[in-house]
Amino acid sequence: MEKGNSNFLIKIETIRKNTYGGRNFLKVGDIIVALNNQLYTFGEKQFTEELREIKKSNSKAILTILRDDVFFDTIVENSLGCKFLSITPEETREIQVKYKSKEIHDFDDLAEFVVMRDIYRNYEVFMNSKSLLAGFATPLWLVYSRKWWVFALYVALFAVFASVNLFVLFLGWLLLSVYIYSAQLNVLFSFSMLEGKVFCLKIAARNIHDAQKIARKLDPKARFMYSKLPPPLVEEVDEQKKGEEIPEKGIVDRKEVTA
Repeated sequence: MEKGNSNFLIKIETIRKNTYGGRNFLKVGDIIVALNNQLYTFGEKQFTEELREIKKSNSKAILTILRDDVFFDTIVENSLGCKFLSITPEETREIQVKYKSKEIHDFDDLAEFVVMRDIYRNYEVFMNSKSLLAGFATPLWLVYSRKWWVFALYVALFAVFASVNLFVLFLGWLLLSVYIYSAQLNVLFSFSMLEGKVFCLKIAARNIHDAQKIARKLDPKARFMYSKLPPPLVEEVDEQKKGEEIPEKGIVDRKEVTA
């Protein structure tokens, strides 16, 4: 497919409801930087056509996004369903320079991760793929996933099965193993939602540590229960500035009362 270089990048202006871009947690203002590690300055029409070709061929591509001055990759396999606008040539050149310092990875080196968070900035990162451990050794999978209260519920349920007879125990293990293996991601997502978390990001990274690093860059106050990252930034209040603002507000209020 012949490409015509337009010398500018595009960014998301609007995201239509129930579209692929929305389901991948893209945001208004996200800048499309690269497709399959190649800077993309070919315009909205060409971009949409290439994504449609990707869907027709049942393939996937690496899409690089710039959000809040942070580069991150995500895996796409369909057109986004977004409306775009062009950024200026000056902004494009500035981003091109920054992009040179981004670490580039081949598609086969990346895995897809789904990120969830609650209102207290407690984050969880899940690899978006199935694990055989979930079906054949569900207790170990729950321990590895650190779903301790679900693990306790699982053990209690099997204690009930065992109290009936061995056949019920075996049948219960078999049925639960098949179900949990086939729906393991939904199981993890559902229990995280019960804990008050919502979906916020879908990214591609080499491992869960790199995925957490990206989430931390996007939200410096992001907290992870288990992580190699240092503690997050704590919001600091400038007491002196705060003290200066209070009298100023008080004076305005008194003037308003006098008036």
